[in-house]
Amino acid sequence: MQKHSTVEVLGCSGSIGIPRQGTTCFLIDNDILIDAGTGLCELDFSRLEQIEHVFITHSHLDHICGLPFLIDTVGVGRAKPLKVYATLPTIRALQQHIFNEEIWPDFSKIPNAENAVMEYVEIKPEEELILGERRITTVDVDHTVPAVGVFLFTPTGGWCFSGDTHQTDRLFELINQSKKVDYFFIEAAFPDQEKWLADLAKHLCPSLLFGELQKLNAACEIWISHLKPREIHQIKKELQQYPGSQPLHILSAGMIFNI
Repeated sequence: MQKHSTVEVLGCSGSIGIPRQGTTCFLIDNDILIDAGTGLCELDFSRLEQIEHVFITHSHLDHICGLPFLIDTVGVGRAKPLKVYATLPTIRALQQHIFNEEIWPDFSKIPNAENAVMEYVEIKPEEELILGERRITTVDVDHTVPAVGVFLFTPTGGWCFSGDTHQTDRLFELINQSKKVDYFFIEAAFPDQEKWLADLAKHLCPSLLFGELQKLNAACEIWISHLKPREIHQIKKELQQYPGSQPLHILSAGMIFNI
């Protein structure tokens, strides 16, 4: 029987403020990290040092704040560099604003550039990366900074994470074309009364999300992430009004999905 891959939800909150519910971070099979928000702090050292690949969807702090600590914690003892995958604009943001010798050391040059403990790997949307039997692709989405959604395909299933996004088309086109996505994680950061803020910040609120889901023609479980803690109860209430035929589930840290 084919072994499943797992997607473990380390964090999926829209901010801090709820105990044990950190910001965006998903762990695949113990060695691949999708984003590095505060949810990464839930892992102990033995699990942190198993991570070999980190995919960063975009440069906002709630998706990257754990990365400097990760490489600081496990970097020096690594036999090979931790690979950080991102689009070129995101890599440049990390280089200029985080690993810049002022905010944090430039671990892509430690102990030296030829033998560094961290390596940037540029990814291009819709190009496939193969890691063992796992295939990962990204797709451009609409956010206030360059951002991507992520697809994971294994021999037994598929998973898609929208990343932070406003209204977008290509993401849904790819889900519909693949017909292999079992679980779809998508955000709803603000309540409808703050639609103006969702539009400004390039996020979704329930009414916008409901419109986006009209584009979905594939059978998959829909899980909602990135709810802002201050409005979480109102957002959940509004999500219950979804007019579609399939229920919307609320994502929570600690959940594990077999893909």
